[in-house]
Amino acid sequence: MFPADQFQPLENGMNVKPLKFGNVEIAFPVMLAPMAGYTDAAMRTLCLEQGAGAVYSELTSAEGIRRDSEKTFQVLETGQGEHPIAGHIFGRDPQAMAEAAKYVEQTGLFDWVDINCGCPVKKVVSRGAGAALMKELPLMGEIVEKVKQAVLLPVSVKTRIGFNSQTPGHLEIAKVVEESGADMLAVHARYAKNFHGGDADWEKLAEMKRALKIPIIGNGGVNSPEDAGRMMEQAGVDGVMIARGAIGNPWIFKRIYDNWRGARCAPGQTASAPSSLQERRDMMAEHLRRLVKLNELKHRGSSRPNKYTPEELACIQFRTHIPYYVKGMFDKKRLLMQLAHLNSVDAIMEEVDILVEKNR
Repeated sequence: MFPADQFQPLENGMNVKPLKFGNVEIAFPVMLAPMAGYTDAAMRTLCLEQGAGAVYSELTSAEGIRRDSEKTFQVLETGQGEHPIAGHIFGRDPQAMAEAAKYVEQTGLFDWVDINCGCPVKKVVSRGAGAALMKELPLMGEIVEKVKQAVLLPVSVKTRIGFNSQTPGHLEIAKVVEESGADMLAVHARYAKNFHGGDADWEKLAEMKRALKIPIIGNGGVNSPEDAGRMMEQAGVDGVMIARGAIGNPWIFKRIYDNWRGARCAPGQTASAPSSLQERRDMMAEHLRRLVKLNELKHRGSSRPNKYTPEELACIQFRTHIPYYVKGMFDKKRLLMQLAHLNSVDAIMEEVDILVEKNR
């Protein structure tokens, strides 16, 4: 995290200010988006250390909390000093969502509660939750109201510009969110039906920003420091949320910060890339180490038999991250083809070291 008094105007005259809602203040308003299967405590802590202004838990089922699901509770586990952080919940039953929000608050681990109204994944939408709520705005509003009444923590909503072009539009969604009492809104600037395809519609973000009194965070189409600056300038949003652009690239937050301060990259270095192959290699090793530690904690707290050791599970989980870490590297195909057979940290890092040496 960066102290607020270090912010300087961009070269184009745009001024970046700390984000405030409720009793939460995010000094650097560039945050890591929640991504199921990616943004566990291992990735979140790496991104916070690289300058992310705030993070979110992975998508957490309100019904899972209501049913006292051990697996659900594990999703809400956080690392030491993980702040600011939102407890990110989903569901369609207003009472279940209120109860889940109470649980999130009672853990004492989170700074605010976030309601997911934008996840386009089929198993979420088929339950009438996530992005499906954008087709039922009265229900969305009731959920926000119930959650807001249930907790003292600030409440935010994460949504999209719509489910598709035939369902309620972005301004209708924004109005319901604000009038229902939410303290902040984060918007992915694509329709849910498009998932991550096509260009993000930042103009709709700008229209939502102009229509709202509460802060709005822009998401979608930000994969570099330059993208983040353009979104802030074109959409006028209060902050930026980064999803896939941070996978295998926790440095992106520090790069954005440096870029916004007018810092220049070293020769041969792009704004969003790590400074060296060695830095990339070391980050992969640290990410793996944290995954092992996280799984050790989960195993100790689990009442169920475990099919894999903590290290084996960490290696399986890391398979989705490795392609992003080695993006652009020569002869990466050999490493990626072997991933299914690499079940120890040493085995993975041995192959990574071979790849790094080839790319020096």
